Amino acid sequence: MTNDSRGIPVTGADTFAVRRYEAALGQFQSYVGDPIATIDDALADAPAFIAGHLLKVLVLYTLAERKFVPMAAEALDAARGHADRANDRERGLIAAAELLVAGRWDRACQALDRVLVEHPRDALALQVGHLMDFYRGDALNLRNRVSRVLPHWDASTPGYSYVLGMHAFGLEEMGQYPEAESTALEALSIQPKDGWSVHAVVHVMEMQGRIDEGIAFLQSREGDWSPDNAFAFHNFWHLALFCMDGAHHDRALALFDAHIHPGPAAYVLSLLDATALLWRLQLEGVDVADRFDRVADDWQSRLDSEPGFSAFNDAHAAMAFAATNREAALSALLSRMRQAAAADDTNAMMTREVGLPLAEAVAAFARGRYGESIAAIEPMRDQAHRFGGSHAQRDLITLTLIEAALRDGDYGRARHYVGERIVHKRGSRWAQRLWSRATSTAPPAAAA
Repeated sequence: MTNDSRGIPVTGADTFAVRRYEAALGQFQSYVGDPIATIDDALADAPAFIAGHLLKVLVLYTLAERKFVPMAAEALDAARGHADRANDRERGLIAAAELLVAGRWDRACQALDRVLVEHPRDALALQVGHLMDFYRGDALNLRNRVSRVLPHWDASTPGYSYVLGMHAFGLEEMGQYPEAESTALEALSIQPKDGWSVHAVVHVMEMQGRIDEGIAFLQSREGDWSPDNAFAFHNFWHLALFCMDGAHHDRALALFDAHIHPGPAAYVLSLLDATALLWRLQLEGVDVADRFDRVADDWQSRLDSEPGFSAFNDAHAAMAFAATNREAALSALLSRMRQAAAADDTNAMMTREVGLPLAEAVAAFARGRYGESIAAIEPMRDQAHRFGGSHAQRDLITLTLIEAALRDGDYGRARHYVGERIVHKRGSRWAQRLWSRATSTAPPAAAA
């Protein structure tokens, strides 16, 4: 029996394969490099390396696209082919991987936690659990899954800074902003190039409306988080949001062109950010030229394969089709979402409760039926965490609701929801712009 550098047992590997496994795990943690290519190198040397096959399954699944599921299933079959020699930890990961591939995300996360009970320094199980908590919108476990194992980690443990970065993001999503920021900065003091920890800091600044500070922080550290980092597009998205809040729309569009969607998207994860930024810009009345058509082309190229896998992804595809008046594509997508909602897996719940109402809301909004959009958004807005994403990403839902109310002449409702932003994001210039529109064009509120 061989152990990795954190004392986690692995089966069927020689020294070279373990070194490549460690390298792949580091690439997964840092978003720098190609962990799949690296683990394939290990598996070519050690085809019975069960943990290597499982790393491949789990990393592929966290890319959050149906197109990667067959490759993940193939790697899972390879791991199962050696299950008679697997240790308890590997059997636990096989069980978790089987549940993921079957679309049982909630149960898969429970299975990952059972592995962490006995192996709290299992960096693979921890990070996959963290990402699946994010995709499920489980803020409590986004924090507590890391909290439960954190006492077993310290600065002498390889990868400790990345665990701190995950904890920081969980703290932020639970509204513990000072603790989140200090934890992320501690992680960055150990590993300055950790884009996930940078991301945790900017989420805090976004939620607190610290717009100028957020721009300065990202720009001052760009040399750390941007080069060769597969996660850089998302931090550039945050930078664009800060610029947009300050009404620097040209700068936001320049970031879109250079870093967020410079060409056809290779992955849906970057396509989500491209869509969300353009939708926000159009809410503000900004001319985005042909950019939304190019983004919609990317979504349409996936229309035969991806719908029904992730409600979060599908809702963003609906935005792109609605914004570009692609009625046939939108109709096909909504039909697939209704079918998905009738299934019996985690995404079915996400689609029924949030994804489908949101897709119908953005369709109504784009058609100028603002009352219908409001009616679809309001009942699900406060439950929207159930289809995944972060507070910052889901903020698009409230922004759409506010804009629908303004365009519908429902100024009292607009003021009602803008009030949240005024209180919680005191430095947000966009909040002030919305408040000005909601008050200057509306009759005064009735006296008590």
